[in-house]
This record gives sequence, structure tokens and C-alpha cells, in this order.
Amino acid sequence: MKFYQPVDFPPTRFEKFYRNPLYLKLQKKIKGILVFIGESHYGDFMLSLPFFQCLREMFPDAKIIFVGHRLKGLEKFSEILPFVDFYYDIRMRKKREVLFKWFSLYNLCLKENVNFLIDTQRYPVINFLLALLPVRYRLGYGTGCFFSNWRFNQRGRQNIHDIFQLLALLRVLGKQDINLYINMNFPDFYLRRVYSITRNTDKWIAIFPGASEKVKCWPYERFAAVADALFEMGYSIFLLGSIKEKNLLVSIEEKMKHKPVIPVLIDEEFGKNPVYAAIFCSLSKLCISNESGGIHFAGLVNTPIVGIFGLKNPVKWGPLSRNSIALYKGMNCSPCKMRRTKLRCPYDRKCLTDISVEEVIEASKKCLGIR
Repeated sequence: MKFYQPVDFPPTRFEKFYRNPLYLKLQKKIKGILVFIGESHYGDFMLSLPFFQCLREMFPDAKIIFVGHRLKGLEKFSEILPFVDFYYDIRMRKKREVLFKWFSLYNLCLKENVNFLIDTQRYPVINFLLALLPVRYRLGYGTGCFFSNWRFNQRGRQNIHDIFQLLALLRVLGKQDINLYINMNFPDFYLRRVYSITRNTDKWIAIFPGASEKVKCWPYERFAAVADALFEMGYSIFLLGSIKEKNLLVSIEEKMKHKPVIPVLIDEEFGKNPVYAAIFCSLSKLCISNESGGIHFAGLVNTPIVGIFGLKNPVKWGPLSRNSIALYKGMNCSPCKMRRTKLRCPYDRKCLTDISVEEVIEASKKCLGIR
């Protein structure tokens, strides 16, 4: 079993930008910043937050606008973060609407006095259209940085974690000290509701057994076996998930010898609002998760993670928090090309089923510092 760790660009790649930080010269010139994120699922959104936190540090007086589409529920998370001034919801999925959407962005730039565009996407048509917006400065790595005022060497990016590819845009502006974790100040209202069910112990482990796609899910009875083993080591167990995953969580509970805490069964709001997921992770000693939003919730608050990967290579999407481990068999068919087809996997999902209960327990003990 290989334990994968996130890979960054070589630091020498950005040394020339660090010598004379450009963002210090731009601070007084930049009035409004439009950051085009595009489609933003839970993982994408969480990975973008260190970027926005750093961007706010670099341009404290500029208006920062998040442009893209967030999944339902992420609005609640956005409300407690001070990095973005407002969110402009837009999707460019239908070709016939692209021109109309472009005009809306054009008007947005004029209305909000936007003079700096940051394009985080790699779609040539979108890159071109955004390059036509009425802004003075442009920064992006799409289309080989062709439409960007500043370029950098992206060689080897296929093996670089997505968060470091995104943060490279800020390094090009001369920002060197970038925090991968968020300084979270959870409102007291949220904390009181969580503390009402966590006050009996401080030795919690959070488990996210669900995922946006069932093909990403490690067998649920194995999660039950891991949870029981950790319970017998003295840890209490959170089984975390959305309202749609209630049946999965109950199935795991029924397989367990010891009783876990399932917050969504106590109050459905715990399964609707992702702020609670982040708080539960922040109070846990460890998070165990499929390749799903759970990995990124825990990473956001720097909780150690055991990530169970099958379909995707964790080099690009693996956990970032300290003492974390990504379990991945690296099958020849990975990354999976059949996940969105109706064909049954000819290998019977060996990418996941070959990861054993013992391996997850071993990784968990390693993350927890247990010998």
C-alpha cells in the first residue's frame, strides 16, 4: 500500500517573482477583482478558500467578486467567510446562453469598477471570452497563459495537486507565504448546537462514508468494522453525511457493535448546512472519508485525514492537512474512464475493494500517532 502526499511545484519555479513582489505595486491600483471559478462543487469550493484568504491579504482594500456556481448549501458556508465581498452566480453550460452571460459579466465589470480579472479555468473558449472583458490586468494559466499579463512555467503540472496549481497564480504576483488552512471563526450559534452533543468527550473521529457518486464509495460494512476498531481504542465516532445519506449511515450503525453519533438523525440541519460538517471535523482527532467533500472539510480546518481513493489519483485531489494519508492502489485503469457510463466495472471495483479494513486501521493509527 502506497501512502500518497500532495506535490507542489518546485520552489525555484517562482523565485524570480518573489524578488520584487508585484502585488505590492498593484495594491493601490486594483479597485475590483473578478475571480472566475466556474462550476464549484464542495471539493472545488473548499480548495478555493485558501486562495481567497490569501488574495484578501494581498489586496485588503479591493472588492473581491467570486464568479461561478456554488452547490446548494455552500451559501451558508460563504456567509461566515470574510474573504469575498459578494458572489455572482453564473453558469456557462449551454452554448446558446454564453453570449448573454458574457454581456452580464461585461456589465458587472463596469458597474463594480473591476480592473483585475483572475481566470482559474483551462477551457480555451472561456479563456478567450473572459479575455475580452473590459479590465486592465489579467491573470490566468489557461491556454498556456496566452491571455495573461504574467506567465509562468507550468511544466509537470499533471503531477501537481490542484490547490498548488491555483495558488501558483498568487505566487506569480510575488506572494510567498501562503497558508493552506483557513482561519475559521465559527459563529457561537453554530458552536452551541454542536457542543450540545459533543461535550461528553474530546476524543472524536469523523467518518464520511458517502460520496457524490456511489462508485466512489468504499463498502459500508468496512466502515463499520473500522469504526468499531477505533471505538475500542477509546475514540467516539461521528458518522457524517447529508440527508440523502441517512439510510447509508443507519446501515453502518446497524453493522456496528458500538453506538456511533449520527448528527443528521439528531437534527436534519446538521445534514443540510456544511458549516456543521466543518465544525465536527475541527473537533475530531481524525477524519476518514471516501474521495468526497469530507476530505476537503477536514483539510480546511487542518484535521488529519485518511482518504480512501479508487477512481481518482490522490496526487491531484488528495488530503492536505498535517499527518494525512491517501490510500490508493494505483490500478492500471485509474483514473476511471467508465464511471459515468452504464457499463459495469469489469474489475468489480478492485480499486476500492482491494483496500482492506486492516489497511485503513493501520493508516488511522499512523495519523493518530498510535503504535
